[in-house]
Amino acid sequence: MLDDQGKLRRFVNVYVNDDDVRFEQGLETVTPDGAGISIIPAVAGG
Repeated sequence: MLDDQGKLRRFVNVYVNDDDVRFEQGLETVTPDGAGISIIPAVAGG
């Protein structure tokens, strides 16, 4: 899930409730009590 520098890989999507952490504070995003956390791998195909 993380690269050699400890950053989230591009193909892994993490959401706190419905908010993408990339548009919040990344992996430092606050997760309030009762928050839903989703970790979803990106899927591509053709």
